[in-house]
Amino acid sequence: MMNKDTMASSTKSAPTPLVLGPTVVPTSARVEDGPLADADETDPSLPQNWSSTRRWLILIVLSLMSLMVNMSLVICAPASSAIAKAFDNHDSFLSVFYITVPNLGQVISPLYVGPLSERLGRMPVCHFFNLAFLIFTMIAGFSNSLGMIVVFRFLAGASICSICLNPAITGDLFAIEKRGSAMSITSLIPILGSAVGPIVGGYITQGLNWRWTFWLMAIITAGLSSIMVVVLKETYVPVIRRRALKKASSNEKVRSPPKYITGWNMVTVKALALLVVRPFVILSRSRIAVLMALYLSILFAFLSLLAATLATVFQEVYGFSESSSGLVYIALTIGTLSGALMCRFTLDYFRLRGLLFQKPDDGATPLPENRLIPIIPAMIIYPVGLLLYGWSLQERLHWIVPAVATGFCGFSLSSSTTPIMNYLVDIFGDRSASAVAAVLPLRYIAGAFLPVAAPYMYSSLGYGWANSLLAFVLLAAVPIPLLVIVCPQRMKTLTTVAR
Repeated sequence: MMNKDTMASSTKSAPTPLVLGPTVVPTSARVEDGPLADADETDPSLPQNWSSTRRWLILIVLSLMSLMVNMSLVICAPASSAIAKAFDNHDSFLSVFYITVPNLGQVISPLYVGPLSERLGRMPVCHFFNLAFLIFTMIAGFSNSLGMIVVFRFLAGASICSICLNPAITGDLFAIEKRGSAMSITSLIPILGSAVGPIVGGYITQGLNWRWTFWLMAIITAGLSSIMVVVLKETYVPVIRRRALKKASSNEKVRSPPKYITGWNMVTVKALALLVVRPFVILSRSRIAVLMALYLSILFAFLSLLAATLATVFQEVYGFSESSSGLVYIALTIGTLSGALMCRFTLDYFRLRGLLFQKPDDGATPLPENRLIPIIPAMIIYPVGLLLYGWSLQERLHWIVPAVATGFCGFSLSSSTTPIMNYLVDIFGDRSASAVAAVLPLRYIAGAFLPVAAPYMYSSLGYGWANSLLAFVLLAAVPIPLLVIVCPQRMKTLTTVAR
């Protein structure tokens, strides 16, 4: 929102243009001013004024689609041995990489999903990429080589839009005071996919065929996509207003902006370059946002390593079958659910009260960094989980010990991801989709390639020291995020967002 001085000055001069691509859209088309601000609380076209039932229905359907996406990414993990046998593969790199390669696809998807959703609207972008994900997942089931599986799982990962759009749509639907609870729900439901996927995949591989792990996901995704066509409405306010202005006025100046690509020329090349760079430009306006993105990437990469190798490790160390090794993911998911539940009850509480548990004075604005307080326990629990996991495997302790350790790691990632994403949505406002889009590539690059190194790490260092190394790296990354949360006033140079 603009203050009064800014609003006054904006009425005396032409609005500053906001460059989104090869065309220029005035900020007056998207920024609230005068009559628009007064009508916001009653305008039925704006998503925050929709009925609570409508908003939560949209949120639940989006979360279910994310659940299916998460499930499809790991459902084939217990089938590693069966797929390797089917294609006579003895390459340990490919045996892990085909599981993690969708992360590599998700490196590039936020670069166009976020900006396109702010250009064209959330709804058409969501429907298009859901359809693409369905097609590529189905084709992966017909693969006649491991390389073909890798290619189409990469394309499926490049078609995932929920990771980028769900936080932004949640920000569209809910006011900042209620956003923490809503964001926790969007994180909570998809987590179940990380547990259900390997369990279902193990039994499907044993009872039917590994190909059905892909076909089943495509069938369920098709059903959910049909429901989304009925339920989902456009939630991005600038697009809603632009459409309303176009409908209400015949003025040629009030029109939808042209498409990015109108022909292969220098304008097209420039537009595509701006589309890719824009999320990083927006994120770079906040140094702490960049640092939190790096921190989240480390957390995600380490858990990806555990998740990608968990079934194989338990098959080798404890002699588990394919179906039994899938059940181990339940511990990981219980921990992840616990972290999301903690955020559900603490995000909004700490935003208002901070570390001192005191309500702010009337009229005082809570610090945005208060959103990050729930990640503090994870700074200790995650390294402990990695150490416990590694040394319990090394010493061949009862299988329940490393399983519990994965629960600690899942709790830590979940209780860190939701606050950090919420923080980005709060500080970047209507540009949150691009900010979130810039956070994701590094996270998924690390999540795609670090797990591939696991077999080599475990063979050369052993389970104990390999996971100890990860824990030491994590401890080295803790101080700066902790100082920003505990002493935000002293870290102003990091927490200021450039405009």
